[in-house]
Amino acid sequence: MGENRYGVAGNVHAGVFFTELTIPQADVIDFIRIEISRQNAHLGLVKDKMAQEANRKGAVVIQKFRYGQRAHKWWQQAFTLKWDSESWYGEGQACAPPNPASMV
Repeated sequence: MGENRYGVAGNVHAGVFFTELTIPQADVIDFIRIEISRQNAHLGLVKDKMAQEANRKGAVVIQKFRYGQRAHKWWQQAFTLKWDSESWYGEGQACAPPNPASMV
């Protein structure tokens, strides 16, 4: 279910607020990118892994969140352990929320 936090729309998964938008004056900690090499994975698994990584870095927000599926190149299937033809990915900026005093 969607909600508004920090002036933008998004949703909370595993205690982390995900938004596709940019939060004004958010403190970016790091860029997070994950990949799940199974085409039968789902968005919940992507968000689980991203939330774990965000928590590890001390972030409670992921802004500029993007996700989807990407086809593997022929050489990825031939020379790596990518047995499926596609992978799910997720990426975004792990952030601390903006300081309310800075938003005045």
